[in-house]
Amino acid sequence: MMYRRALVRAALALPLALASIAASAQAFPTKPIRWVVPYAAGGPADVIARALQPKMAEFLGQPVVIDNRPGGNANIGHDMVSKAAPDGYTILYVVPNIVTNPLTYKNMVDPLKDLAPVARITSQAYILVANPNFPAKNVAEMIDVARKQGVNCASGGGLPGFGCMWFKSHSKADFTHVLYKGNTLAMNDLIAGQINVVIDLFNTAMPQVRAGKVKPLALTGSKRGMPLPDLPVIAETIPGFVLEGWHGVMITPGTPAPIVDRINQALRFALADPAVAKRITDSSIDVAPTSPAEFAAILREDQAKYTRITQDAGIKPE
Repeated sequence: MMYRRALVRAALALPLALASIAASAQAFPTKPIRWVVPYAAGGPADVIARALQPKMAEFLGQPVVIDNRPGGNANIGHDMVSKAAPDGYTILYVVPNIVTNPLTYKNMVDPLKDLAPVARITSQAYILVANPNFPAKNVAEMIDVARKQGVNCASGGGLPGFGCMWFKSHSKADFTHVLYKGNTLAMNDLIAGQINVVIDLFNTAMPQVRAGKVKPLALTGSKRGMPLPDLPVIAETIPGFVLEGWHGVMITPGTPAPIVDRINQALRFALADPAVAKRITDSSIDVAPTSPAEFAAILREDQAKYTRITQDAGIKPE
């Protein structure tokens, strides 16, 4: 009898709880929202966040305050938001290192456990470029060179570094990943002939491609496209080899879904503004908003992909 009464009380309480959550979401926000950007002011993430900020504030009816918290491979900011109150008033700017950090470093925030997805906001491929004197003209020939004499594949870190490791694990050829502290340093050494190939961002590589100082071999996206629509993608030679970066927003786990959806709507509203979109696409980055569920699927897929790459490369968290 007591168990039955408890069930009845729970059944009666549920609609009230749901109504309370709905009312809270409808009123949200009633105060400024803090947007933690775990990178220095003036960097790519900060620039995009500040481009979105005014339109998000317009949609939400409250200020959106950028809080730059660089350091710790972005884990300082990641950790801060993972421990914030789950009320929607603290959100986090993320890039793929939210997925790759736990694969290479210990004591990092786990994106699938310690945070919740709000939206992917952008997507971008990378470009594989070579020194003009490098004998290969495409990916297949590059792998052949690696098997015969070895290839130095350089990056400024991040996903491009995983791309270099992926070439090695796929082909079993002699690829050596050379990690630089920044894309510009890698590009300078490529031009000087000290390394063979670089996987790079378009905004760093394309001026050198146009000047004839480096030659493009392939794009890393899922299909051909701008800024070199006739250039093959790596997946045409190595099926499944897709390396796409993104920027997104996450939040503290347990934040009510209606509040998460409202923040998602604010991001979409901002991205739909032509002036905001142009500031993003001028850097060869695509505007690519998703739902929370779609972003969750991207995070799971990326975690599985990069876990496999690090395991094949014998890399363990340090």
